[in-house]
Amino acid sequence: MKYKAVAFDMDGTLLNSNRLILPETVDIIKKISDKGVKVILVSGRHHSVIYPYYYQLGLSTPTICCNGSYLYDFENHQTFAAKPMTKDQAKTLLQLVKEYKIHTLIYTDKMMTYEVLDDHLESFFKWVDALPSFLQPEIQKVDNFEKMIDDAGAIFKFATSSHNIPALQQFSDAVDKLGTFSCEWSWSNRADVAVKGNTKGNGLTHWATHERIDLKEIVAFGDSYNDISMLSIAGLGIAMGNADDEVKAKASYAIGDNNSPSIAHELEKIFL
Repeated sequence: MKYKAVAFDMDGTLLNSNRLILPETVDIIKKISDKGVKVILVSGRHHSVIYPYYYQLGLSTPTICCNGSYLYDFENHQTFAAKPMTKDQAKTLLQLVKEYKIHTLIYTDKMMTYEVLDDHLESFFKWVDALPSFLQPEIQKVDNFEKMIDDAGAIFKFATSSHNIPALQQFSDAVDKLGTFSCEWSWSNRADVAVKGNTKGNGLTHWATHERIDLKEIVAFGDSYNDISMLSIAGLGIAMGNADDEVKAKASYAIGDNNSPSIAHELEKIFL
């Protein structure tokens, strides 16, 4: 099979534990891009937080953001194939966040927002501050989520987290019972909530249709539960060594972890 595209999850896959792309991976991605292979980033992140890596890799493809809630065209500064939640849906989620006393970020069409600074955000801001100013994403503290929801152009995702895992699981179960959202765990203590049907797999399917590329011609790399929808539909789904066994079971095979140059070695074998 001659593969035409490669899709990467970011955190835990393309990025190592220090939120960096290994130099070996950067080099090989640029080589396969020069050969005409399309490279697409598929992430739970907001597009503004994907952009520093998009810029580093010199990409021109759209990016699949917020677990497939929308695609973003950086060249034209344009969102497309967007499926945001309604304001009423966002307010329903916010009530559950308050009920179960968990932390959340809310991703809008413009930026990421938060009410309370937690330890995850503190480490995130250290990463932001280390970037050149033109690559720094905007993340805004708001006094009141309800007002922000009313004023926002679109709401795409709640990025919820808690060190109280039972509380986060209870919140996730309550969200699932509503039947209108998908709640996908992106880390052991983080769960992303978006409109039902907004998955990385569906986002990749939309992009492939737009590009007239068969899903069988795509290689996908991922490590977490929110990557399963993508790994299971790609022609070649590759799980990282740091993935849980359940994720690995949905992939074609597994390679080394995200702190080793295993992606670079695999891309070399597949494309060069």
